Amino acid sequence: MNAPVVFFAYNRPHHTRESLKSLATAKLASDTELFIFCDGAKTDADKQNVEEVRRICKHTSGFASTSVVCRDANVGLAANVISGVTDVISKYGCVIVLEDDLVVSPSFLVYMNAALDFYKEKNIFSVSGYMPRVSVPQSYRYSTCILQRNASWGWATWGERWSKVDWSVSDFDDFIKNESSIDSFNKCGNDLTTMLLKQHVGEINSWSIRFCYSAFRERMPTVYPVESLVSNIGVDGSGTNMRPSERYSTKISDTIDLSCFAPDDAWSKEINSRFRRFYDVSVLRRVINFFKRRSYLRRLRAD
Repeated sequence: MNAPVVFFAYNRPHHTRESLKSLATAKLASDTELFIFCDGAKTDADKQNVEEVRRICKHTSGFASTSVVCRDANVGLAANVISGVTDVISKYGCVIVLEDDLVVSPSFLVYMNAALDFYKEKNIFSVSGYMPRVSVPQSYRYSTCILQRNASWGWATWGERWSKVDWSVSDFDDFIKNESSIDSFNKCGNDLTTMLLKQHVGEINSWSIRFCYSAFRERMPTVYPVESLVSNIGVDGSGTNMRPSERYSTKISDTIDLSCFAPDDAWSKEINSRFRRFYDVSVLRRVINFFKRRSYLRRLRAD
């Protein structure tokens, strides 16, 4: 049985239409159940676009079945994702997750289902369909790679892994005081600890960084395709969490070799190093982040 797709939408009709169109034309779409969760309007200015998005979602076709849940109020992306994924994964045991600004390859569903099957009993926390513009050595012989960072742009996981996530990050204060833990967490980008700190103090509201931290605590990485099967068309200033940027743009691959998935312990030092460089922040930003952490630690000692 194919994994269900859980799709999250808000107030971008054009992006939603393009994303659902690409998903509906992907192989296996007609044999896949689709669950759509539409968030409520945050402001009166959003209402028209929110209603248009809901109309598009309710008229979506091409799937084995389509279910649309429309939130009565705005709960925000993090709460919408956590609640929606929990509802569906509890019934199906695994899920494939997309947001309304992601265009997928024709092979996206084939790959995601194959990877869910292949890595189900292995030491993997989640499956990514997106791969940033990180070059892979020509000598690398697998079609997937293992990395210690989750991806929120087209991903999948299993109920057993999802249940391990500590959404309150109850051990944060112990973590933020431990230099060794911070260095280990930052192996796939020195932006990670600062995002977790911002989440903890309420500057951001991200399900993804909490999911990533739980994977780190469980010592379970994420598997990525060496060529991206997902493109984000929403890094154009239309979203609420990303500034316009060409940095994350990718050319999606039409196919992927399902016969040569990497074992869960097949770490490539070179790919991991390049991946980290892609996400590492500038020296100036590192200095700012250093003092942000110092400030939090001073407050912690004062309490």
